Amino acid sequence: MIEPVLRKRDIAVWSACFVVVCALLAATRFASRDPDSALYATLAARASQEPLARWIAPEWLGLWNNTGLFQEHPAGILWLPAALARAGYPASQAAYVVGAGMALACLLLFARLANAVAGHGAARATLVLLQLVPVAFVFRIRSNHEYPMLLCLLVLLPALDGVRRSWWWSLAMAVAVTAALLVKSAFVAIVLLGAAIWVLVNPLRAPGSAARVWIALAGATACAAMAAVAYDAAYLHVTGTTFWSGYWQRQLGPVAATAPQGGPLPLLSHAGFYLAHLAWLSAPWGIALVGLAAWWRWRGGAAWSVLPDPLRRSVVFALAFAVAGIALLSPSGRLAERYLFSPFYVSAAVGLAAACHAWPIIPRGVAWLDRRVPALPALLWLTLMVLRLGLGPLLPRPRFW
Repeated sequence: MIEPVLRKRDIAVWSACFVVVCALLAATRFASRDPDSALYATLAARASQEPLARWIAPEWLGLWNNTGLFQEHPAGILWLPAALARAGYPASQAAYVVGAGMALACLLLFARLANAVAGHGAARATLVLLQLVPVAFVFRIRSNHEYPMLLCLLVLLPALDGVRRSWWWSLAMAVAVTAALLVKSAFVAIVLLGAAIWVLVNPLRAPGSAARVWIALAGATACAAMAAVAYDAAYLHVTGTTFWSGYWQRQLGPVAATAPQGGPLPLLSHAGFYLAHLAWLSAPWGIALVGLAAWWRWRGGAAWSVLPDPLRRSVVFALAFAVAGIALLSPSGRLAERYLFSPFYVSAAVGLAAACHAWPIIPRGVAWLDRRVPALPALLWLTLMVLRLGLGPLLPRPRFW
């Protein structure tokens, strides 16, 4: 039987720490300097003051010197913060609280997966050390799409295994895929890409027919497509115009028009951009993932073959997810590290699990601290959040061409 990652005391302390962070965000009137985060926090605050029917159709109203309807993405990312503001939380900080909550949920789900893949020691190490990777510092408190999309993926992956046992898990799959569509529309492709690779690799060796999983995944995709149609109908009713046509003109059309020309060199340049950000944002565990995989696999194959099967398959999944994501996005004319946020984080998490297996001193060292510092992961999380509020992101956000 798998030992649970969180004890009852852990849950109580995590909950208390989250309440403290919510209070601090409100008391300090936190506002992000990241332009995207500030934009979505403002849009959510405005939505909270509008009738519910208007929540589907936010407007620019001068933000970034733009006017008219906001059609960069669907409005799904605004709904939870707007509801929280309606409930009485300060509207300007509501989006940051939701972002912090989703980031915390992602951390806990990563630890749960690490527990299944590499054991309890790796899971507890994940709760501590995954908070210290550069991507966690750079994106510590955000109100935009990265953590919601990662959360959708991390809900979907165990559901893919669960649906082999029970069709009820298909409901979780439908919710995850639909939510990803309503948060960042076309970027649901990254979530579906990760899901497809997970099914093919089957890291946890979940018993049951893979055909059942593909049927459920197709059903979840169909639910998302129906949600897109319903969204467009509701948008047309409120605004008199459709959403998806405007979205294409604002987002997807320019991406297709600016696809790099001139042979393989631009594609290689874009791939290099994402590889450089992968190396930096997931450091040191992303680099460890590649290095350990190469060492295990090509040391005569012996080391690779004796690895625990779930860990070996997880390494394949993480590497395939990163490579496939880079291949998918490199032809685009737009570059941004946030586009591959989920593969970066997955690489860091799986690399950390692999490092815990290769170097047992890592989980042993975390366990030693864990025994001496009550509720170490939660208190570290609270400390890092307080430092972020007081000092900023702490780590630079470099630009690799």
